[in-house]
Amino acid sequence: MSFLKQFAINFANLNTGEYSFEFIIDERFFEKFNESEIKIGRLDAQILLQKYDRMLSLNFKIKGKVNLVCDRCLDNFDFNLNTENRLIVKFSSAREEESEEIITIPESDNEINIAQYIYEFIHLALPSKRIHPVDKNGETLCNKDIIIKLEEHKNKKNTDDETDPRWEVLKKITFN
Repeated sequence: MSFLKQFAINFANLNTGEYSFEFIIDERFFEKFNESEIKIGRLDAQILLQKYDRMLSLNFKIKGKVNLVCDRCLDNFDFNLNTENRLIVKFSSAREEESEEIITIPESDNEINIAQYIYEFIHLALPSKRIHPVDKNGETLCNKDIIIKLEEHKNKKNTDDETDPRWEVLKKITFN
């Protein structure tokens, strides 16, 4: 049995109403997705499923920690992740994605595997700039040695910042 099979929700035998599901997301989950930026993490996913006659509404609450690589110093750090998302599943004759929040599945389907949606919601909740948080004094928790090297490189670049003589000729051009 595939590890991700446990994320399949069989809705065929459910009556109209509200149902709750919980899943643990950890390293075993992320290793099933080769392109995953996350390799280490521990999250709890709570899914509230509302079943209607012709559709499902799934509300996802995902909370926990993931280990990321800092964009500044390249050390790992734990990032607290907390996201809420919604997915509407409509029944029709064909499978299609109408929007980011609405999908259509065949009426003959008995279950929906939500692993891919959980994966996407987690990755969409990651910040675009991934840097260590600051401590209570406002100091970065980045690797101090790397920060010193970056500052040295930055200062050296500023002192060596001579203009390339080829640009001087271009600066003399004026636009009338």
